[in-house]
Amino acid sequence: MKSPIKLLILILIGVFLITSGFSCKLFPKKEVPKTLTKKINLTYWGVWDDTADLQQIINDFTALHPNISISYKKFRFQEYEQKLLEAWAEDRGPDIYSIPVEWLKEYQNRVTAQPASIQLAFNEVDTTFGKTDVTTVVRQVPVFNPNEIKNRFVDTVFNDVIINGQIYGLPFSIDNLALFYNRDLLDAAGIATPPTTWTEVKEAVKKTTLLDSQNNIIQAGIALGGAENIPRAVDIVSLLMMQNGTQMTAGGKVNFQAPPTGSSDKSYIPGLEALNFYTDFADPVKEVYSWNQDMQNALDEFISGKLAMMYGYSYQLPVIKSRAPKLDIGIAPMTQIQGATQALNFTNYWVNTVSHKTASANEAWGFLNFATQENEVKKYLNITKRPAGLRSLINEQKNDPEIAVFADQALTAQHWYAGKDANKMEEIFLEMIENFSYTADPQSLMKNAAERINLTL
Repeated sequence: MKSPIKLLILILIGVFLITSGFSCKLFPKKEVPKTLTKKINLTYWGVWDDTADLQQIINDFTALHPNISISYKKFRFQEYEQKLLEAWAEDRGPDIYSIPVEWLKEYQNRVTAQPASIQLAFNEVDTTFGKTDVTTVVRQVPVFNPNEIKNRFVDTVFNDVIINGQIYGLPFSIDNLALFYNRDLLDAAGIATPPTTWTEVKEAVKKTTLLDSQNNIIQAGIALGGAENIPRAVDIVSLLMMQNGTQMTAGGKVNFQAPPTGSSDKSYIPGLEALNFYTDFADPVKEVYSWNQDMQNALDEFISGKLAMMYGYSYQLPVIKSRAPKLDIGIAPMTQIQGATQALNFTNYWVNTVSHKTASANEAWGFLNFATQENEVKKYLNITKRPAGLRSLINEQKNDPEIAVFADQALTAQHWYAGKDANKMEEIFLEMIENFSYTADPQSLMKNAAERINLTL
C-alpha cells in the first residue's frame, strides 16, 4: 500500500501535467479533419418566411456549430422559380431552398438527397482550475430516416418526400384548407353557425348573396365556381372530387375524368359531378349563384367585407388581419359531404431541401434536421402561427384558436400526385374549370384535360 506522502506526490504531479499542457503532448487528442471545421456560409432561399421567422433556429444552430453561418433571402413567388433556374444555369444558387411539395419530383435532379449519417464540428468549452480550453470535436448529429418520417410526421409527408427510399425534403409546417367566414355577414343573414356540409353551404349562400335588380352581385355568399380569381381553385375542386369518390390517379395516369377503377356503375363519373357542383356557384340561372369571373380576387373581396365565405389556408390569415384588422373573421373546418363517415381534407405545403450545386450538403442537411426537431420547429411555428407537420405537436396546437382548426385537420389532409410539372397541371386544370360552363360536352373537356396532364407525368 502506498504511503500518504507518495500518493500526494503522484496527485501533485498529475495536476502539474494537466495544467501545464504536458498531458496534451503525452495523450494527444485525435486531430479533427479540416474539412469539417472550415468556415462555411450556407445560403438559404425561400418565399413565405421572413428572416425573423427563422432567425431563432438559425442562432441556435450556429451557436452549436460556430464554423457555420446561414444567410436567408426572401423572394416574391412570381419570380422565385425563374431565379432558381437562372442560378442553377450559372452554376451557383442557394445551398438550401424551399419549394412547394408538388415541385419535388420535377426538381429531383436538382436536389442532393439526405445522407444516411452526418458528422458536424462542435466547440466544447472546458474550464479546469480557472483555465478555459476550447476544443473542436466531431460528432454524429441526429438525422431522420424514412421510418421516422413515417412515424413522426403526418401521413402525407412520407408519401411526398421519400423517393426511392431516400429523403429529399423536410417540411416545417403542413397547411390545409379551411372555411374563412365573416361573422357579421352570417349574423345579418340569420346564420348562427357556419356550414359544415356542402348541403348547408348551398343554403347559407342563398341567404348571404345579395343581388341588385340587374342580377349583379353586390354581396357574394361564397367564392366558388371560378378559376383565376379564386386562390387555390385547383385545390378546392380537387378536394370536392376526392370527397365525392373520384380516383384522381390510377395506374400511373390521371383518372379524375373517369369512374373509379372497379366501379360497377361506369356511367357515373364522380369527378364530373363534383365539377358540375362547383361551377353552379358561377351560373346566373342557378339558385346558388354567388360568383363570376368579373369579381375581384376572392381574398380582396373578403378583406373588403363584400364576401361572406371563402376557402383558404392558414398562411392567408395574417394577410387578412393586417389589411382588415377590424374584420370579425371566423375559421371553420373544411366542408364535408353530408353523411360522410370520415373527414377528408386537402393539404398544400412547402418543403426545405438541399441543392445539387452545394459543396456543403452535410452542413445543409444537418441544419434542416436540427430545425425540424420538435423543440426547434416549435419556435418557428409559434412565430408564424402555422400548423405543425410533426404528430407530437398537433394536440398542443389544438389549444391555439387561430390554428386549432388546421391542426385538427392535419391527420386527414392529403393531396394527389399531379405530375412532374405541377405548374402545367394547374394551368390545364384552371382552363378546364373556366371552360366547363361553356362546353356542350363537359366529359370530353375533362378527358382532354386529363390527357394533357398525363403528358407531364
